[in-house]
Amino acid sequence: MLENDRFAATPCNRLFAFRLVARSAQRVELELPVRPEFLQEEGVLQGGILTALADTAAVWLVWPDLPPARGMTGIECSMRFLSSARADGGALRATATPLRIGSTIAVCETVVTQGDRTVAKGTFTFLVRDRAAR
Repeated sequence: MLENDRFAATPCNRLFAFRLVARSAQRVELELPVRPEFLQEEGVLQGGILTALADTAAVWLVWPDLPPARGMTGIECSMRFLSSARADGGALRATATPLRIGSTIAVCETVVTQGDRTVAKGTFTFLVRDRAAR
């Protein structure tokens, strides 16, 4: 199965309409068009959706390159919301890069932008483990 097909086959990615723009072992870019149902009470994008976008970019930085016998589980997430994402600001772009990819721990940073503005930054830590250890 092609990488874009694998990405699109993930139910959560379809629900949010995340789009895989680019992927390598050193960089992942996702895009998300802003929809009205993503807005919270103040009319800006809800923070959990920004977090889901940033986390998904980080996951796709590590997960596709794992051997079949290995899996991963998120163990820490830290988000900093730096500016509001607005309905009229265009699509969001999440760019994930590795901070450290080890044999048991992977740490990634994701920057979320809207146009030329940085709206959020997140750090995501994953436990990389044998699939049998679930």
